[in-house]
Amino acid sequence: MNNEINLFDVPLSRLTNESRNLLSCLLNTTKIIASDGPEKLPRDWRGLASLAQISAEVASNINLYPDKTAKVLEIWMNHSQNTAYVGNLLQFLQRLDRYDVCDDCLELHRQGQLIDIPNENQAQVALDIPDDDRLITYEDQKYGEPQFYHAFVLFAQEDKDFVDELLQRMRQENLRLCTLDDLLPGHATQYTPVSKLIKERCQRIILVCSPEFLRSPANSFYTEFAQAVGIENKERKIIPLMYRECHLPSPLSYYHKLHYSPPGQKTSYDFWQKLSHSLQVNNIARINNTNSSHSALRITEVNSNTMLDSRNIARNTNSAINFRKITNGYPEKKTEQLQLPGIPPVKSESMSCLDSRSIGQISQEDSKSHCSLNQSPKRKAKKPNKIKDFISSLTRKKNKEAIPLDG
Repeated sequence: MNNEINLFDVPLSRLTNESRNLLSCLLNTTKIIASDGPEKLPRDWRGLASLAQISAEVASNINLYPDKTAKVLEIWMNHSQNTAYVGNLLQFLQRLDRYDVCDDCLELHRQGQLIDIPNENQAQVALDIPDDDRLITYEDQKYGEPQFYHAFVLFAQEDKDFVDELLQRMRQENLRLCTLDDLLPGHATQYTPVSKLIKERCQRIILVCSPEFLRSPANSFYTEFAQAVGIENKERKIIPLMYRECHLPSPLSYYHKLHYSPPGQKTSYDFWQKLSHSLQVNNIARINNTNSSHSALRITEVNSNTMLDSRNIARNTNSAINFRKITNGYPEKKTEQLQLPGIPPVKSESMSCLDSRSIGQISQEDSKSHCSLNQSPKRKAKKPNKIKDFISSLTRKKNKEAIPLDG
């Protein structure tokens, strides 16, 4: 039955979610080699946009969307309804040399999964209740898959006019914003889908602060939930906008805030430009930015001699000083090593270098010194002791007088 359907009569709006996801997965990836035909078109979504008569200006904006192929199909269906048919899509894929994508689509068609076939035997009842838990917003239902946003906007109904202007200005900057008004009807409660959007699919949470906003229990719950998500993921999640002056609770008072000023009032910065820059995500780290105009920062680290005065530092030329230069975030360390004074050369002679003459001289000197040591005690003459000699003479004289004479 599917083979009997003329695909040139089937509009693109009847493509199933499976076929849309297949096209997005295979065509969103940028291809470098162009097609072999005379047109030399890119073999990805850009070539499909060119064949669908989408201008280059519009195609440049498509590059900002995460699902570029789905956006090409949407623009094709809205602006060229006379050519937006499945048969033309398959022909365009062949002209782009994407026969792999065309064959996969034909295989889905044989399985009955390429297009939605209306059942004439059953009455079609259009329900607004979403049939997939992943489909939360109108854009989810439109594209058939979950969409991601730059920010979710929380506000009070009294500030609706300001929020409408905010949405209009930010969407002109190609930023995707979501509010409670974008939710599909039919959810049992709004807390579950909004919490899922805040946690998984919105990079920032914009708080339009006003007295009415702070009195809303729902806004208080979403704000505390966003704070918990930011702490858990270690990321900047909340952007408070002070639309009307109010006393913020303690957890929000520490956030950096953007203050809105009515038109005509002088301000130190452009509010809308600041908000746009806060929502944009730069994947390139600042440390790798080689085009930075900032001059290289030089940091000098010294040892404990830093506490000395300039004279001592100038005198102490042998102290080690470390220089660290930071250029574009990459440290380059250069150290002057401490130079120690050299060891003075010591002249030494080995035994092999001594000739016989020198050995003889050494032996003679040793013998002389030995003899001098042995003869040194003999050279010492005893000093005469006059007192002792006088006493000895008296003793001898007395002995002579004491001898008896024999008669």
